[in-house]
Amino acid sequence: MEASLECLECILRQTLRAARIAGDDVDKQRQALDGVAKEIPFMNLKRSPAELSLGAYQLVNQIYNTCDVYKAMKIEQNKMALCLENELEELVRKSTAPLATAIRLAAAGNIIDLGILQAHEINPHEAIQHVLNGPLAIDHTELFLRDLEHCGELLYLLDNAGEIVFDKILIRELNKHTRVTAVVKGAPIINDACMEDAEQTGLTAICEVIDNGGPFIGTPVSLINPYLVKRMESADIIVGKGQGNYETVDDFNGNVYLLLKIKCEIVSRHSGAPLGSAAFISTRKRVCDCEG
Repeated sequence: MEASLECLECILRQTLRAARIAGDDVDKQRQALDGVAKEIPFMNLKRSPAELSLGAYQLVNQIYNTCDVYKAMKIEQNKMALCLENELEELVRKSTAPLATAIRLAAAGNIIDLGILQAHEINPHEAIQHVLNGPLAIDHTELFLRDLEHCGELLYLLDNAGEIVFDKILIRELNKHTRVTAVVKGAPIINDACMEDAEQTGLTAICEVIDNGGPFIGTPVSLINPYLVKRMESADIIVGKGQGNYETVDDFNGNVYLLLKIKCEIVSRHSGAPLGSAAFISTRKRVCDCEG
């Protein structure tokens, strides 16, 4: 997915948010904004929004002399989500369609978006019930279940800390049908899940977990570890969580499914799903529908 002019504005907002999380020094916050603003004229809109925003987070880390602005937040996100794990498992156990329910719960994890909201602003039970009881804006679950019958290896591209617990519920169900490998970030970036988050939440105990080779938002194929690119090319199914993965693998030449909440107008227009809705999108089916 290519960026747009609105993405440049968004990158500045992301910069200020990250700088404010890093510290209260207004001069440093201004320094971060000024530094990113200088780079905007050189940002190539042919690249994905996720790629273009990487420099903003790197600059904030440099100014505040840290490698992980969001570390404390991620630990709390994981703890909060782990408190829901038994309840999530029970919902799947009681379901007449456990795998479909687990997909919905993973979508709920992206809806809650623990990286944007503060703990006191989140009503996880409301989000869970909303996604379980309402339709997905785009729902290719039936196609996914058919593809899964012939799947030898599934690659699961993770999104955020906290949300990773919801993904764990789905991965546990997927393990009954195929071999799953989960992919975390190779270094801290925003509140995205890294290997320590996979360990903290127990994901490493139920499937293979590898990293993407660096602090990359989503899974930008031109930047990630070449080993991961080969794994993506050989995987029978790829599941990508969140907007970062939507932006970076929506045009990957593979059997890709994207599970996310639509959080901005740009992704809404590109996907055809309403702003604020949840979707489970097969990129192959989308291409076929367009050609049809």
